[in-house]
Amino acid sequence: MELMITLALAAVILSIGAPSFTEFRRNNRLTSVGNDFLGAVQTARSEAIKRQVPVAVCASANPGDAAATCSGGAFTGWIVFADPDNNCDRDAGNPAIEPVLRVGDTIDASLNARSTGSCVSFAATGFSQPVGTATNTLFCDSRGKANQAGTNLSAARGIDVGLTGRSRVTREAEINGAPWTACP
Repeated sequence: MELMITLALAAVILSIGAPSFTEFRRNNRLTSVGNDFLGAVQTARSEAIKRQVPVAVCASANPGDAAATCSGGAFTGWIVFADPDNNCDRDAGNPAIEPVLRVGDTIDASLNARSTGSCVSFAATGFSQPVGTATNTLFCDSRGKANQAGTNLSAARGIDVGLTGRSRVTREAEINGAPWTACP
């Protein structure tokens, strides 16, 4: 009898906690991707200042490859590379001139990425450049940009790169007064 009561209590506790755990995992996945991309952007800015050459972060379909190139698509994978010709396009044929400084592995297939451009570029001063113009990048899952229950914060994670090079992760539905790009 005591065992049956213990099992019943365990089943009730598990049924209450399981949906919360699922939401926790989904939120954690988005937070992880957002923080990884923010780290790549911050690395690009600091390397541009340190090396005194433009450094870029671009979307890449093959980020883990030794000859990784920019794909021009969504940021489902990315590379940070020195970009002395300032064209936001890595020349994989000459890795000594445009070396890869950091790699962002391909994100989980359950996540979507939308951006205002395909590249984030920093000048040697640390200021962002208009090349590629990916000033806002949004990562979301099947929940889209909808606010989470009981909050005015979106489930999606957005990375905002300002003109001064300062970057941040946000969960607000609007950035600088403009709504984020659509996220399915």
